[in-house]
Amino acid sequence: MTITLTPLRAALAVLVVGVVIVAGVLLWPEQDQDEQRDQSPRAAPYDDTLAAGSLTLCSADGQPVTEGSTKDRPFADVVRGETALPSELDPAGAVATLYAYQPREGVGTEEFSGTAITAAEVLPDPGQPAVRVTEDAWSVDDFVTAFPATYDGFVQLRLYLGTPGAGTLSTSPYDTADLRVDDGRWELVRGGSASCADAESLVP
Repeated sequence: MTITLTPLRAALAVLVVGVVIVAGVLLWPEQDQDEQRDQSPRAAPYDDTLAAGSLTLCSADGQPVTEGSTKDRPFADVVRGETALPSELDPAGAVATLYAYQPREGVGTEEFSGTAITAAEVLPDPGQPAVRVTEDAWSVDDFVTAFPATYDGFVQLRLYLGTPGAGTLSTSPYDTADLRVDDGRWELVRGGSASCADAESLVP
């Protein structure tokens, strides 16, 4: 049986097809933008007012480290900061220690729970602080097992400096990095961009 469209029905059919095409074109970019937002790194949901600069994570061969398995040991070979030891302090015997902290919603950064994940290391150059992360140091998995990453998966790293006379400068400006843990992996959401090429020369 042959169906003959009247001019009015034909016009309506063309109109409907046109609306569907236009709707598809309008929704396509929106869906693409949603996918891009889902794939983009999430910003840390907290603001540390004592954070002076950022930490750069480096490999032993001088490359930046921005992601890995939470079980990697070490998760980076060298972590270097941007903020020098305060000039008013005696630099003799100055050390750096890498700490990890557990962000918690509704709690100030000064109240985050955490622990040292490396030993204190003497700084060859207090103007360019850095610390070596050895195989004996805590892995990211060790840390989140003891301090679960309950605030959207985030873990904060802090590099504290110190001297024999002043002690650990935990309440002075320090350098930080933000990691996000998910399904056995971690990624660097916010960190520094210092060169890793000479990072090995900054640690004992």
